[in-house]
Amino acid sequence: MKTSSEVTAVQETKPIVVALCASAADTRSLLHLLEQLPPRPDTAFILVFQHREALDLNAFDRALRDAGHKLSRIEQDTLLTAGCTYLPDPNVIVSIVDNHFQLRLTEQRFGERGTIDSFLVSLVGDIDGRGISVMLAGTGSDGTLGFKAVKEAGGIAFAEETEESRAGELATSSIPAALADAVLPIDQLAERISASIQQLTSGSASASSLDETESSAVLANIAAVLRNKTGHDFHGYKAGTFMRRVQRRMQVAQIDSGAEYVDYLRTRSGEAQELFNDLLIGVTQFFRDAKEFEILERNVIPKLFQGKTRSDQLRIWIIGCSTGEEAYSFGILLREHMATLEEVPQVQIFATDLDGRALAAARAARYTDAVVRDVGLERLARWFVREGSTYCIVKEVREMCIFSQHSIIKDPPFSRLDLISCRNLLIYLDTELQSGIISVFHFALRPDGILFLGNSENISRHTNLFAPIENRSRIFRRLETHNRILPDFPFTVASPRVEGKLVSTLPARMVEPSLAYRAERFVERYTPAYVIVDDAHMVMHFSGRTGRYIHPAGGAATLNLLQLVHPDLRLDLRSALTRAAEGDSTVHLANRQVEVDGLKISLDLIVEPVKDSSDAARSFFVLFKERESPATELVTAATASRDQYDRIQQLETELREAKDRLQAFAEEAESANEELKASNEEYQSLNEEMQSANEELQTSKEELQSVNEELTTVNGELGLRVQELGRINSDLKNFLESTQIATVFLDNELRVMRFTPASVDLFHLVESDAGRPITHIKSRIAYEELQNDARRVLRTLNSSEREIENTDTGTRYMVRILPYRSVDNFIAGIVITFVDITARKQAETALRESEERFRQFADASSDVLWIRNAKTLDFEYAGPSSETLYGTSVGSRGQSDLRSWLRLISAKDRKEVLDVFRRVKAGARVSHTFRIRRPSDGEERWLANADFPLFDDKGEVHRIGGITSDVTDAKVASERQDVLVKELQHRSRNLLGVVTSLATRTIGRGAPVENFTMRLSALGRAQALLSRSGNDTVEVSDLVRAELAAYVGGNPQRITISGPKVLLTSTQVQNFALALHELTTNAVKYGALKDEAGPLSITWERLSTGDRGKRMALDWIESGVMIAPDGMTRRGYGRELIENALAYALQGRTTYVLGQDGVRCRIELPLR
Repeated sequence: MKTSSEVTAVQETKPIVVALCASAADTRSLLHLLEQLPPRPDTAFILVFQHREALDLNAFDRALRDAGHKLSRIEQDTLLTAGCTYLPDPNVIVSIVDNHFQLRLTEQRFGERGTIDSFLVSLVGDIDGRGISVMLAGTGSDGTLGFKAVKEAGGIAFAEETEESRAGELATSSIPAALADAVLPIDQLAERISASIQQLTSGSASASSLDETESSAVLANIAAVLRNKTGHDFHGYKAGTFMRRVQRRMQVAQIDSGAEYVDYLRTRSGEAQELFNDLLIGVTQFFRDAKEFEILERNVIPKLFQGKTRSDQLRIWIIGCSTGEEAYSFGILLREHMATLEEVPQVQIFATDLDGRALAAARAARYTDAVVRDVGLERLARWFVREGSTYCIVKEVREMCIFSQHSIIKDPPFSRLDLISCRNLLIYLDTELQSGIISVFHFALRPDGILFLGNSENISRHTNLFAPIENRSRIFRRLETHNRILPDFPFTVASPRVEGKLVSTLPARMVEPSLAYRAERFVERYTPAYVIVDDAHMVMHFSGRTGRYIHPAGGAATLNLLQLVHPDLRLDLRSALTRAAEGDSTVHLANRQVEVDGLKISLDLIVEPVKDSSDAARSFFVLFKERESPATELVTAATASRDQYDRIQQLETELREAKDRLQAFAEEAESANEELKASNEEYQSLNEEMQSANEELQTSKEELQSVNEELTTVNGELGLRVQELGRINSDLKNFLESTQIATVFLDNELRVMRFTPASVDLFHLVESDAGRPITHIKSRIAYEELQNDARRVLRTLNSSEREIENTDTGTRYMVRILPYRSVDNFIAGIVITFVDITARKQAETALRESEERFRQFADASSDVLWIRNAKTLDFEYAGPSSETLYGTSVGSRGQSDLRSWLRLISAKDRKEVLDVFRRVKAGARVSHTFRIRRPSDGEERWLANADFPLFDDKGEVHRIGGITSDVTDAKVASERQDVLVKELQHRSRNLLGVVTSLATRTIGRGAPVENFTMRLSALGRAQALLSRSGNDTVEVSDLVRAELAAYVGGNPQRITISGPKVLLTSTQVQNFALALHELTTNAVKYGALKDEAGPLSITWERLSTGDRGKRMALDWIESGVMIAPDGMTRRGYGRELIENALAYALQGRTTYVLGQDGVRCRIELPLR
């Protein structure tokens, strides 16, 4: 938000703009004006012409130079510069945006704003209150909208005086002069423009010249004056807006200080009304904010009519209606929707405003081309009638709208409303006052009523009262609250001592009264009591202290003064009011006696007729003026003799009776007079009707013969119609009987009109029951809600459905109750049908049981049962196990489509899966496997599908069913089995090779077969160890012990076996087992194991040999054994196996040493 210093700086950089608007057909007034307005360094003059093409530019340029002005050319984006005089080119519409000229070619479109209006409206955003618009004669209505916009922005509007303005016809005119701040002759106009420029330059009227306290006090005083002079309170007006309006009026009045303007406002006749009019300037148009009206037309208005009948009312309140465009916009929308309805409710649009001039224009309902530009050609042709240069709203829309002067701040609201439109009014009021008014809206609306606000207004502080019906719209729906209380009126009272803000929105009883208010109450306290009544004697205003003279009669409440006044004054007051009305003069009735609180008081009764203006309605002041003489006590038996007292009592009784009779006679005479007048009018009307009837009878006599002929023809046609209706009735009867549906027809009072034979099974109905209430007829079924349901259907016109059961037979019925509509759409009762749904319910039960069995099966199965649509291949059903199987719920909403499912499948298998679907759609049953990657854990799983087609009645595949199983574990087991088979084959080949080698070496050396057998046994023992381990490895310890156990029973103490846990592979086991076998058999034959010759030590260890990796070393040591010399040098198969074959086959190293005291063998093998 800009500060005041920033605003002042901006204003200093912008020139004062004076827009001189005229017709190019007559430039004399303009040139005369410019001769008196020389160029100024702080002002830019812009000449805006109608019919620019008619201007003789050369001649005008010369004349302008003679007047001291030089024309500056306007081009696109030309900077607006002070000291220049600008003239736009012809056929161009000029506007100002950000202090630069913008040009647009004139378009001959319907509703196109005039040249002057377009320019002045564009000027609004740039003048910052420093603009003056001047309208010279001859421009017609072009400029009216512009004047409104300029004044709304704080600018000044002047107009040249014309014959029309001199004749006082501006109030009903649509020309710009009707909105001008001053209408002056051309000479005075130049002087006034110069003074205004000087005032704007000095800035003396700027609101910034007042501090906050002074500004608040000035505005509070101005608001008080306005309330006293106009009756409207502006204490709730926003201070900034209020000050701009006041500042504008100060500029127009050429007043420099706020205090001076307050005095000027008090003393200057008409200034209060001018300021009042300024505060009420309304900018409106047809269908303003088109998008909002589209929402109304589409979503709101149809709902307003829902449930309403011809006897209902649709009530709409347009607040701040200005000149009526918005009210008629609603009328057009309502009429367009009503044309689509068969039953139309009564529609009332209440359109209110404070501005009486605007209301007069709204009632006239005549608008210019520029105003109706937003209507559209189609609606213009349908809802407007061309009258001269204006368009008039059609009668059927005008009759819907009721225009009235009303203040939302001080006057009670309308009630029972369906919609309230209050657009761009709340923005001018402070927050607290807005809150009070929004509460009024909530009170006035029906439940679910609609509130329509302007684009700059909201209900953010009242979300408990209203809710938006659509995002970003300014249309709200009323919310129901626990209480519905009408706020106090008026909302505000004058408070000149307000600091920092202008208004208190507390109720009047809670705010300290102002000095002016106290003065009014003081005057009323010491002046005679009075009442103001209208021509019909209805009270318009009571003063204080009238209670002594008001004695309301019992019965209905009334404001008729003759029924409210004290009985002792009733006759005199009737006479005085009659004489004052007939003579149009004051009537004074002196010394009238009234009994008040047991005392006789004497008063003068004065009745004076008054009128505000020549065309205003007449009213009467009734003054009750008590006389100065003290009241006397009533004569009693204590102050007078008995005879005097009796006589006085008799006279007073007779006087009261005479007065009562006179009063009765007067009332009877008045009533008789009215009746006589009415009778006279009736007799005159009857006489005229008799004469017309006589003439018509003469004419009718001649027409009777032709009518008789027509009647004969019509009678024949009616006979045919009766026969046709008879056939239709027979058809209908047979139809109802053939359906076997129990149907009962009831009227609006729920009396039986007709029923079908099937109804007898449900109700004890006979033909004579026609006309009896259905509630009086015994039912065979338990349907206690029948009456309530029927009443609800009649009330809402919505059908009702309910399932009931005949407990005796177990038969179930679907009961439908519908409104009975006649051919002319008249609701004549209801129709009740009872449809036997027993078979259907049994089928539904069987289906539910079947579904439950299927659900239990699907839930219990680890496999997934699924169904797909054959066309889209999307899932229609997937069993509960699908989430576990796929890692996501493939059958759920948003994940059931084929594309989402295919993303789970391995790219290698997708083509095959789609090919399977094609085969199944062709009718084949296919089983296949594929891989998926589960999103839940990223694991790859193998799935097996059994897909099969599902056929429809035509034999075509319309769905694909299937069962999916997780076969990952079976797939892994199968692969392991394949590996084991291959490993077995490999081992068998290796073993066979070893056996073959053993046989060849053993038999080839001529060794006995026993040696070969023993070596095969050693291989067998190794294979047995491999089979038992189940993991292709054998521990060295098990291998050693197994080989020793084959030759040495038990565990002799002389054998030592020790070493860590070392595993050998199957390949190592075969060769290592043969090596151990050779060492063992040699030890048994020649070494430590022969006759317990010596100890045997078998140890092994793990070796870490650096770059050679992990290895194992086994030491076989036989001690205390004497080896024969020839044995040391002998090399057999065993030694060759250990030293050569083992090292070759296992990439090991061996040392085998035979010494005199024993055998040492070391075997080193790499470990895997």
